[in-house]
This record gives sequence, C-alpha cells and structure tokens, in this order.
Amino acid sequence: SFQEQYDAFLSDQFEFRDFWVKAETDIMRALGKKDINGVYFGRDGYLIEKYQESDYDGESVFANVDFLTAFLNRTADKGADVSVAFIPSKAGVLTDYLPKNAIPYDTSFVPASVKDNVNSKVKYIDLYGALYAHSSEYIYYKTDHHWTSLGAYYAYSEIANGMGFKAVDINALEKTAVSNAFLGTTYDKVQIKTQADTVTKYESPVKVKVNYNGERENSTSLFDEKCISQKNGYEYFLGGNFARVDIETDVKSDESLVLIKDSFTNCMLPFLVNNFRHITLIDLRFYTGDVNEILEKEKPSKVLVLYNVEKFMSDQNQVKLEEPSDGNSSDTGDTAEDEAILAELEAQEENKN
Repeated sequence: SFQEQYDAFLSDQFEFRDFWVKAETDIMRALGKKDINGVYFGRDGYLIEKYQESDYDGESVFANVDFLTAFLNRTADKGADVSVAFIPSKAGVLTDYLPKNAIPYDTSFVPASVKDNVNSKVKYIDLYGALYAHSSEYIYYKTDHHWTSLGAYYAYSEIANGMGFKAVDINALEKTAVSNAFLGTTYDKVQIKTQADTVTKYESPVKVKVNYNGERENSTSLFDEKCISQKNGYEYFLGGNFARVDIETDVKSDESLVLIKDSFTNCMLPFLVNNFRHITLIDLRFYTGDVNEILEKEKPSKVLVLYNVEKFMSDQNQVKLEEPSDGNSSDTGDTAEDEAILAELEAQEENKN
C-alpha cells in the first residue's frame, strides 16, 4: 500500500509531467507513430495497451501456470466445485479497433496452458469468444485497461453458464451513469486529447454487507462514491483492491463463493451478489494468509479463479497458492527418528543416575 501511494506521489510531483507526456505524444503522432509508451492509438478514440513478449519473464509465467494448475487440481480433488477463467485484454478482443498492421502479442497461450494442465474435475470457462461476440459494443473503457460494467456482465453470463447458476437479467438492474469524465490509466501514459469514458453502474435490489477485514470501514454498498471523482475512478467499484473482502447478501440461497481475483472482478460484483449468500474475495497481491485454510474453513459451494491474462502473467504472488507443509514434524523440528534417538539417550542417562 505504501509503495503504491509513493509511486502515485512521484507521478503527481514530477514537475509539468502531464505537459511533457502530452508534448511527446503530439510529436510522435505527427511523425506517424501508431503507438507510444506502450499504447496503441486505436480507432474511435480507443487507447489500447500494447503488450510485448519482452514485458514478461517466460520462466515466471510458466511458474505461475504451474502454481495455479496445481492449486486448481488439488482443490478439485478434495471435492470442491472449482472453475477458472481468464479475461483477455482490449488488444485480444478489440482487434478491429487496432491501428493498421498492428500485431499485438498473443497471450492466449497462457489460458491454453492452464486448460491443458487442469484435470477433468476443474471447469475451464472460455471468455474470449463471449467477449469477442460483443466487440462492437462498449465493453472496454477507451482510456483505461479495465472492462466496462457491460463487458463484465457478458463475462458474468458466460461464467454463470459454465459454473451452473442462472445469470441475473441485466434489464432487471438499475442502470446509472455515475460519471462522464473518466480518464483512466491508459490515458495517463499518453495524455492525448480524447473523449472521456462513461462509468456506468448496475445496481441490484439485493442488500449487502461488505466486510473489509479491518482494512477499511465496513459498508452496505458495493460502490464508493468518493472515488468516482478521483484520479483512479475505477476504484468506484468496491473502493479499490483489498487483501480479503467478505460480502453477505440477503438472497434466498445457500450458495457461497470464494473468488481469487484481480481488479477486473470488482465491477462484476453487482451481478454476482444476485446468486450467492456469501462471497469471499481474495487478492493475492495483498493477502498474506493461507488460501487453502480459507477453503477448509469456509467450505464454499463454489471456487472461482478469475484473472486478466496479462496481469496474471506478471503477477509475483501465485506462489501463495502452494499448499503448506503438512506439519508432521514436532515443535522442535525433529523428525520421528530423531525423537526416538533422543528418548533412548534420555533413558540411558536416567539409568546412569
């Protein structure tokens, strides 16, 4: 948390930062550049993140795949109802909006590797096709790397189908545009003159109690009104990212969910709360406890792992999914054989006395 605030401070305190970023962008565009600072200048005002193979360490990427697949298989083998899904980036879905001749880095090999290595008990849910079918709609923000609430809804519907529960009808939810002035993280990299994004919320009649486990004041809303006018307006959903969040609902259901996630999940929650009595959110970037212990204690009806694929590739926290040692050794750290030897020596000493 300190590091994130410090980075934000440096960005804000850099003298005339926005001016210089904008000046560089204007010059490069005048020279015919189709991308700058890792951002494509897409059609219809879309700023699309440009990911490259050099952005990732291949060994770490496949280590993440191994950590995740081992966790999924182990959890499913214990009898849990386990699902996994990956969220593609804009470049992977909005291909028609990319600049001419742009060839984005294809990261689909990561979901494919997970799919190939999980056992038949794990439900793999493909979101690529579901989102691509709606690529002409406003499913990703133009100035931010996240999807919109509409994009999250289409993914939620596919997840509901894959996990075996009924998706709520989006038309049954109250739709409100809460901001027409959102300029996101992608915009911040280029400072190009562009139309701001609209942030829309879909609010369910379901009543919720949100427990932030001591990280902030608990709430009865999935939205944080004070965040919508701040620099990172996407934090309007749930108020940002936290190690663990527990959400109680008043839905007439015994179903519960443990969801291991990144920030993309936050704007999907207004849909998910319609289906589960209790939802536990775990963000491995901040969580320091044992995820396996949570599953043993909560015994959820369903477990879902949901990540944006590019963020998953660079994540350094998948190791936290490893199962801890079984703890069969004694408190002193001695093995059973060592303890037997020590007992024999103690007995010999007593006989001498």
